[in-house]
Amino acid sequence: MKGGSQVSLTLELLGARLLATSAQTGLLVLVVWLLCRYTRRLPPSTQCALWWLVALQSVIGLIWASPLQLPLLPATDAAMTAVVPLASGTITTAPTTIAVPLQPKKNDWSWEMVLMAIWLVGVAVGGIRTLVALRCSRDQLRAAQPCCDEKINDELALVMAECGVRRAPRVVLSNRIDSPQLIGPWRPVLMLPIHALQRMDRNQLQMALTHELVHLRRHDLWLGLVPALAKHLFFFNPAMHLAVREYGISREAAVDAEVVAGDRHCRQRYGRLLLQLGVASRPCTGLASASPTFLSLKRRLLMLQDTSSFSRFGAGLILTAVALMGVLPMRLVAKPALLSAAATSITGDDYTGMPIDGKVQDKSLPEATSSAQKTPVGYKSHEYESITLLTDELDGESPSNADGHALIYKDKLLLSDSSIDLSSVEPLDDGKGLLWVRRDGREYVIRDGTLLDRFQTLYVDEIRLGYAQARLEEQEHLLDKQSNENGQRSGGNAAQQIELGEQQAELGRQQAAASAKANREAEQMIRQAINSGIARPVGG
Repeated sequence: MKGGSQVSLTLELLGARLLATSAQTGLLVLVVWLLCRYTRRLPPSTQCALWWLVALQSVIGLIWASPLQLPLLPATDAAMTAVVPLASGTITTAPTTIAVPLQPKKNDWSWEMVLMAIWLVGVAVGGIRTLVALRCSRDQLRAAQPCCDEKINDELALVMAECGVRRAPRVVLSNRIDSPQLIGPWRPVLMLPIHALQRMDRNQLQMALTHELVHLRRHDLWLGLVPALAKHLFFFNPAMHLAVREYGISREAAVDAEVVAGDRHCRQRYGRLLLQLGVASRPCTGLASASPTFLSLKRRLLMLQDTSSFSRFGAGLILTAVALMGVLPMRLVAKPALLSAAATSITGDDYTGMPIDGKVQDKSLPEATSSAQKTPVGYKSHEYESITLLTDELDGESPSNADGHALIYKDKLLLSDSSIDLSSVEPLDDGKGLLWVRRDGREYVIRDGTLLDRFQTLYVDEIRLGYAQARLEEQEHLLDKQSNENGQRSGGNAAQQIELGEQQAELGRQQAAASAKANREAEQMIRQAINSGIARPVGG
């Protein structure tokens, strides 16, 4: 059961990252597409680098544990650290986390788990297809014969000197392919088609060899692994398929531009070579001179006609801007809310009209007074950025090794026990937030941003109910005060007090249920994080 819980937590965290990364990838694809579409004379090499950055962003977003938080969403009404004033004159810190034994769920399958199961199946199918393609490429290499033609070897040596390639790839001849191919990032092999070589003159052979060696010099075999991996992991995202397709087209166009650079007549001969090679499938672990589709061939021919230049500084500026602002994983989060006023009094209509047991609070009830605005004696205030946390000085302190946790995240502080020594917790914060945990005498730190987001939302319902209950108690206190001033208890006030009492009882029941649920889920999340290794021991 423990292993199943660990797998469940891991898949949920992975699913959240997949969703968030896909959203950022879609936005980045739109930006890059607009740049390539409307930036005149943008070099194919720059377009290739931009689309490669899109693939890199998706891979990084999936493995990055602490994405950059962008506080652009509206601030939420409920804060994680809330001080609820009660009519009796005491103040309690909500919520107080109680360790509850882990209770297994009756059914661990949710729609998130179903989606993740489908994703795993899709990844497995893609992996099988990749293995089949690798086997086909290996069979082609086994069937190929070494190149013993001195004319081809001499031309290869000449082209290597011109391209600046020091290490020559192994050259083989095959009758199973229709265009030259460069296969294998670890041990590159240049595979030449026997039938196509018979139709090539010397100039065409030089251009075909130059094309493949430029790929080798640019390390395209290695760089191409990133888009291939991104397409494999995000097979469900149409934006990723578009990015990988555009990357392949712009990569071939960038190599074409280097082959024909500085020679106007070479463009015409090279265009005829591309038409002669036609359309052929691309190897799984390699590159081919031929285009994979007619659309790709058409676009390559059109790019050959563009002889305009573009500023290197401008291209570098565009790449730098996209790399800095688009590649790092980002998450939109709510703006930090100022809680100093909410921590001392509850006023306004924030919770008036909140449905309780099918009823709506009466807006005609008197507004709460400011009698609870003063901090009671016996409390001390800890300032944590914009948050004021009021904790009572208990007569008996908890043992120093008792179980507890402290969440420092998004300018908010949540304590399970007021006796926790913050002076030993705050130095562990690297500015990105953490969940400090003490279980069974050992201390742990959790820094995973997705898990911190989930933990932050556990107590929202309990805090909102606490605010609503505090408001009702203040209104009941005000009604008692008015009755005492009038010297008698009016029927209207009595009816309102009875209704307030019923609403308070229902709120208390709902708050107790919300607290038990939040504590149970928090304890389960903490235990799973410890068992799965997401929680790191402090000092270990």
